[in-house]
Amino acid sequence: MFDMFAFIFTKYFFKVSMDFTKVEDLIGYQFKNKLFLKEALTHKSNDENFNNERLEFLGDSVISLAVSEELLLKEANLDEGSLSIYRSKIVSRSNLSDIGAKLNLDKYLLASSALKNNQNLTNSVIGNTFEAVLGAVFLDAGYKKAKEIILSLLKIDFFSLAEDEQKDPKTRLQEFLQSSKEDLPEYLTVEKKSAAGNKFVSKVFIPNLSLDESGEGKTKKIAEQRAAEKILIKIISNGK
Repeated sequence: MFDMFAFIFTKYFFKVSMDFTKVEDLIGYQFKNKLFLKEALTHKSNDENFNNERLEFLGDSVISLAVSEELLLKEANLDEGSLSIYRSKIVSRSNLSDIGAKLNLDKYLLASSALKNNQNLTNSVIGNTFEAVLGAVFLDAGYKKAKEIILSLLKIDFFSLAEDEQKDPKTRLQEFLQSSKEDLPEYLTVEKKSAAGNKFVSKVFIPNLSLDESGEGKTKKIAEQRAAEKILIKIISNGK
């Protein structure tokens, strides 16, 4: 009886190891507990009870923490708002999906054929799977190793981030929304006259996120830039 159990367990364990060895090579980490990796690469459409949703939740937090810590250590001159914007670009859904696609995670994902054949849906799922894999690394090896793997895969380009920071708020808002595959902002700007002097008030809307913000300035351009900066910070703080 024991021999039969050992045979079944060894055969199953060997299959898990063989199926995902290439994934371990791609991320540069060998799992001690291979079932963590199997769970990370299992979509709900394949197994309702054993899938990567919980690891995705964990991985999202671990990636955010690792990137936040690295930015804090490397970018000493940035304030909270800029740090949040930097982080959001690095951990955006589109960026994580791109990295997951480059790792060919869809090739190793255990999911229904209908899901894997839906390209639009798969792009989002790949990003979720990438998060789950990093969550699995955290459980298997702890934060220090997980951060090491995260930074090696994300390859943060601090020079490009600094270049982006020099762009005006309207440009940064537009590029951020494009990278997140969201609709572009809409601006409504009016001039208000008074005895104290004229000023412009601009309101920016992002309808599909149900967000709006306003800014004021001596010129239309200044008012719109201030509105864009405020709504960009609001988006980041709301975790949109």
